[in-house]
Amino acid sequence: MTTIPDRVTEPAPAVGAAAAIDWPNARAFIEAQFPVSRLSKESYKERKAGAGQTLTGLGKWWGRKPLVLVRAAILGLLLPATDDPKADRDTILALLTMDNEGLLRRRTKAIPPAAVHAHATARERAEWFDMVEGKPKWKKLPAEERRRAQELAFRRMGYDEKLTYCQRPEEIDGPSLEAWRRINRHLGTSAAALPELVRELGERRFGHTPRVGDAFCGGGSIPFEAARIGCDAYASDLSPVAALLTWAALNIVGGGPEVVERVQAAQRRVYEAVKQQIDEWGIERNEDGWIADAYLYCNEVVDPVSGWRVPLAPTWMVGNRLRAMVELIPNVETRSFEFVVHENASDEQLASARENGTWKGGISSPVRTDGTWLASSERQTSSLDLVRGSQGLRLWDRLDIASRPDDVLQERLYCIRWVNPTTGERHYAAPTSTDMVREQDAVRRLQDKLPEWMRAGYIPNQRIKPGDKTDELIRTRGWTYWYHLFNPRQLLIAGLFAEASMREAASSEEAVGLLLSLGRLVQWNSKLCSWNWAAAGGAAE
Repeated sequence: MTTIPDRVTEPAPAVGAAAAIDWPNARAFIEAQFPVSRLSKESYKERKAGAGQTLTGLGKWWGRKPLVLVRAAILGLLLPATDDPKADRDTILALLTMDNEGLLRRRTKAIPPAAVHAHATARERAEWFDMVEGKPKWKKLPAEERRRAQELAFRRMGYDEKLTYCQRPEEIDGPSLEAWRRINRHLGTSAAALPELVRELGERRFGHTPRVGDAFCGGGSIPFEAARIGCDAYASDLSPVAALLTWAALNIVGGGPEVVERVQAAQRRVYEAVKQQIDEWGIERNEDGWIADAYLYCNEVVDPVSGWRVPLAPTWMVGNRLRAMVELIPNVETRSFEFVVHENASDEQLASARENGTWKGGISSPVRTDGTWLASSERQTSSLDLVRGSQGLRLWDRLDIASRPDDVLQERLYCIRWVNPTTGERHYAAPTSTDMVREQDAVRRLQDKLPEWMRAGYIPNQRIKPGDKTDELIRTRGWTYWYHLFNPRQLLIAGLFAEASMREAASSEEAVGLLLSLGRLVQWNSKLCSWNWAAAGGAAE
């Protein structure tokens, strides 16, 4: 957030090019010029911050505008275009801390010897460095001399390279006092912080503080940044998710550290309450006391070629770091497969697991009718449309929480990742008979809770409405209600979190923060997610 530096005590003399203009009718800076190249690079830097961006922690929104771009656009609309375009450009760059002085203020990272060496003169290289095995190493220099060398190198860098050592503009407290003097001199203002300047510029242009409205606010970037730099912000959207994200941006992120801490404390309370309930039920703990932190499921269908019930997966790798993979063991009596999970598997086993998936854009059975193995080149691929048949899949009823025994698409638990609560050690294993008992216990507990949770709104009970993408869920899966996108264990966990969130929320900010957290939870814990075995430790995606 923008903070106000020490006050510029004396009003700056109105001697700049903007002093004599007709403010209400003056052309805006953005109508004459705009620092597009630098803003493009700053926007890219903000985007590359990933989860470190200011608003992304609240929730995902496609097309959320970079905050630095919003700030620049608003300032570009408020600042006048005078008869001194260079001073105009210098002013907005100073306000955005994109000028040389601002970049120096934003630099927080030390510049490595190789980078300093690359920008030094021959004399400076001899003075500052020794070459060791072809690489520059600092000589024993006073700290001040090394600091000066890094600053010289930084000044000589191009804009892109400079940004690698800088914070984003929003992460510092704005221009320096000296920069404010130059800004005020050019504009004839007396501000010491962006909100003050925005108010002054608004009063000159409109007679009041600037008002920024966004009729389709989406992720909330425009109203959030407008409010942060001192505008009166107004926002709306047809999407309730967008409205929720924008409200959270303004009231949680914009509420300051105290509000954020209260929301985080509420999140911790909810997590502990859910954890306590699950521990009491014992549905995520095995006989050795290990705790399950990932359940991996797959669809299973009857292959029209072999007649075998085939579990479907593009690969049978489950964990890269532990070299964990699943082996399919044919059971001739049931014409189905059992699962065996191997850790520390050989290179040959891992290659086989990666290459011999049973889903190759269609069903790829690994066995013949008699259960003997087929070489990869001998396997036929059958379209899932053949299995669905001309009538399509059975449409799920409102009370269905899992496939029925005669459904075309079944679901099987094929692997569990366990964690030793004492050491943090992870272990992949195929489900045992006692694991399946716990799985049925989770189903029973969901059945007991589901009517109450639906009445309370913790579990959605709306039908899936027809549409370009929603028709696909109905046609390819047979699902008709939104909660069909989750298996029983996922619904049970989501319901517990929703119930605890409503119980623990002590304010609007906490309620919204917990609701957004629930959204993040179900985003990564539904039947639409897949398992990324190659990620560090394995992760849903």
